[in-house]
This record gives sequence, C-alpha cells and structure tokens, in this order.
Amino acid sequence: MLTRTDRGITGFAALKGRKVGVPQGTNVEYALSRMLASAQLTATDVTVVNLAPNQVTAALARGDIDAGVTFPSFYDSTRTTLGDRYAEVPFTGYTARTLLVAGPKATDETITAVLRALLKAQRTIAADPAAARSAVLAQSKGALQADYVAAFQPRYGYGATLSPELLAQLEQEATWAKAAQSLPGSADRAALLRHLHPAPLTAVDPAAVTVR
Repeated sequence: MLTRTDRGITGFAALKGRKVGVPQGTNVEYALSRMLASAQLTATDVTVVNLAPNQVTAALARGDIDAGVTFPSFYDSTRTTLGDRYAEVPFTGYTARTLLVAGPKATDETITAVLRALLKAQRTIAADPAAARSAVLAQSKGALQADYVAAFQPRYGYGATLSPELLAQLEQEATWAKAAQSLPGSADRAALLRHLHPAPLTAVDPAAVTVR
C-alpha cells in the first residue's frame, strides 16, 4: 500500500476513516479488502476512491487520497513523484497469480504448446536472470524501466501449477467478487473445478498438478 509520510499511516488499522484510492473491480481491490481485514476493518470503514491504476500517483501527490493500492509497475513513479514524502506499507497476506485462460476453441495441443513455452522460459529465468531481465525490457518497448525490473524480478515466483492452494484462493476471491460486485453464479469449489482443465499441464509436468 502506498501512502505519504505526512499521513502517519504505518499500519492498516490507521486506514480507518481515511480515503484510499484503488482501481475497483480488480484483484487490487481484493488485496485492499484483505489488508483491511487484517486490521479487523472492512470497506465501510474507509472512503474508497475509484481510480485507474495510473491515477493513484497523482492523487497521492495532490493529497486527494491518504493511501492507494495499485499495480507494482507504478511504485517507482510514485516514489519519484513523492520524493521524501513517499511511504509504503508492505502486505504479505495476498499473492497475486496469473491465470492461463483458454477459450472454448482452444485445443489441448495448443494449450500444451503454450505451457511448454512457459516452462522453457522458467528454466531460462533460473539459469540466467540477467538475460531474462534484458528480454523483458526489450519486449516492453520502454513501458518498463531497468530499475523496476531489477527490483521486482526476485519478488515473483515462476512456475506453472494447479494446486489446492490455487483453488482455495480462487474460491475466496470469487466469493468476495460476488459480494462486492453482485455477480451471479456459484463460487464454490465444485463450480470452480468444472473450469479447471489439468490434462495439458499434466502432459507437460505431471508433478505440477496436485489439485483434485
């Protein structure tokens, strides 16, 4: 969570009664809900300001909000903009995961090929992290800065898995999304399992599939 030193927010309990900027309807808003829950607070205890991810920095600089939660790619720009006023409150209670989503026309052959490429990239990252950072910078075409990539590469975990932990997280987040956004449908384990397709990953790396 990003904030300013002059706001005196050093923990999530201090958010009560404050204005917090967040891109609503995203997993970042879900992360905020977990931050609040860690201090026995809910969204009703704060004023949630809906901002695009790239608007949080400017809102903090103007003093329109007391704190903000946004995507990691905006941390460095916020630090540069706020200078000595920059502060952050780390949170370890939520791990963002990237999901591989396949459309109804995708074949197992295509999905398996994508997974093989991902696993190859994973081995490349492990063997030569510096080369991996260079590749990411080149692919971003200026959207990412070298300092950001160097700082955040170690914070990510690289691997393709279908695990009970993933299923539990999906269930928790889906339950939150249904309540927060009045979404239809079931969020229980059985409903989620129907949308998991383990065969391609099992073919590539059988040990990576532990969900049943």
